Amino acid sequence: MDRRSNNIAIFQDSMDMIKASQKLQQAVQLSIQNQKLYVPSQAIALPESGKSPCKTIVSSKRSFEAASAYAKSGKRVCVLNFASATNPGGGVTRGSTAQEECLCRCSTLYPCLDTETMWHQFYQQHRKTGDPLYNDDLLYTPGVVIFKTDTSVPERMEEKDWYQVDIITCAAPNLRKKPSNAMNPSAGNAPVKISEKALYELQMQRLERVFQAAASNGAEVLILGAFGCGAFCNPPRIVARAFRSVQEKYASYFETIEYAVFCGRNNTQNYDAFNMVLGSRK
Repeated sequence: MDRRSNNIAIFQDSMDMIKASQKLQQAVQLSIQNQKLYVPSQAIALPESGKSPCKTIVSSKRSFEAASAYAKSGKRVCVLNFASATNPGGGVTRGSTAQEECLCRCSTLYPCLDTETMWHQFYQQHRKTGDPLYNDDLLYTPGVVIFKTDTSVPERMEEKDWYQVDIITCAAPNLRKKPSNAMNPSAGNAPVKISEKALYELQMQRLERVFQAAASNGAEVLILGAFGCGAFCNPPRIVARAFRSVQEKYASYFETIEYAVFCGRNNTQNYDAFNMVLGSRK
């Protein structure tokens, strides 16, 4: 079986697990009930910031892999989903391998995104505009259950090893030469022309909303990463600088911020850029 077909089979098995488990079904229902859409015009109320210094980590882990130890130790963890703005789960039903698809193969996230309400309020709105830069909309989904290993070939975990995280679903600017494809339909037909300065400012504006939403919902640990630096072709150096600028403003709300920048041995460009800007090689 080729990798794409294997990914589809793994995803279908995950959906079958949810259907067969009352506990997972209840988790999905609870997540959907408490899921929030933050639109750009909406101010996000912030709590009082914490007093303890925030620890910043740059790792080469996958997103849920990074989140698991914190979540299992009782911390409230929020993970950023580098999302498709026009398709729930991106290309997960087609076996794609970007970060959002990996999250959906391991957890209860997909059925929370693939609802009539989210289609109407989030995905169809982005399809109508056809702007590859999208906007600063984000979804906050609490209590997502991870029930498979966050590995290249996810495997079922015993129920005692399941854990929960909150997830922010937000789309980075789509800088592909052909923005629209099967995973990102109606994303525009022409490539975006944007200067590095404008992209940096746009990323900062969008990421500020991410930090605000996580803080507003009481996250203690924030799992971030190379937002838009894969399929959406954002330069990692610019994105890392934008994260650093925003983090300086909001770090006091969190105990730990981990940039989980998964990379293979032969493709460390994203990790190297984030490590240079935000971390130090361990």
